[in-house]
Amino acid sequence: MATINIMIPVDVETAQATARNGVITSGLYMIDTTGYLNTAEAGNELNTPCSPGDVLVWTIYPINPDDNISITGFTGQCVDQQIFQNLHSTTTAAGVQYWTCVINNGATSQSYQYTLTISMSKKPYSYDPFVNVQRP
Repeated sequence: MATINIMIPVDVETAQATARNGVITSGLYMIDTTGYLNTAEAGNELNTPCSPGDVLVWTIYPINPDDNISITGFTGQCVDQQIFQNLHSTTTAAGVQYWTCVINNGATSQSYQYTLTISMSKKPYSYDPFVNVQRP
């Protein structure tokens, strides 16, 4: 079992200006600690490889520190099919919010999509990355 950190830096101004119907289309860059390089890392469709029992940890940061941004929830296939277990938000002693979950031990090998709900300047936006569950 591994802990996989997913960092989400966001250019809030670009993300808000280019969003279509509240869906972020640019200005959001996801990077994970799997060492798995693909064309989607730091791009617009991260596909994080993971195994059942792995812990995922998401942290979001505005590129401009004066901007206000946070993850407010998760929906989609990973939630509906209970791929994400014990999904919850926590705050560090330094006041940094992060979300964490455990990949369901019963998850089958396949790619699953999920939706991040993000608040920027007190407005809701969404983004739809993937996890790619790989059974050992």
